[in-house]
Amino acid sequence: MSFSFKDLDLSKVEEETGPNSLYIGVGKHEVKITDAAVEQCSNPKHYRVRVNFADKDERTIRNDFNVKNESAKAVEIGMSQFKSLLVSAKHPNPDKPDDVTSLKGLKVMIDVKLGKERDGVRYPEVKGYEAVSETLGDDEIPF
Repeated sequence: MSFSFKDLDLSKVEEETGPNSLYIGVGKHEVKITDAAVEQCSNPKHYRVRVNFADKDERTIRNDFNVKNESAKAVEIGMSQFKSLLVSAKHPNPDKPDDVTSLKGLKVMIDVKLGKERDGVRYPEVKGYEAVSETLGDDEIPF
């Protein structure tokens, strides 16, 4: 069976609303950690902590943190970024988080920027973390 473009019928197909409809784009976003796991990388000597985030509209992004690697610099960077996440998300014990599942449900502000070009494309990456600021009630004036 061959394909004919003139027979293409999209009348029952929903339109994609753009790349930010599924994934978190560039900017600052309040997110919740939806999942976190320790994973072995393709090199069996390397491990990472993979953290998945979602915003209120269920758009997602993930970040990986090197926690075991032959490169001491990669581990130093990964651990420093991971500690920043834990502190900003107000983890109860950011120095010794003990159980990776304790990250699930924590809220944090993430700063998403375009990363380095890969295969001709610059993808959004998490570049920083901040604590979620307490929101004021509707009747409170911030000045």
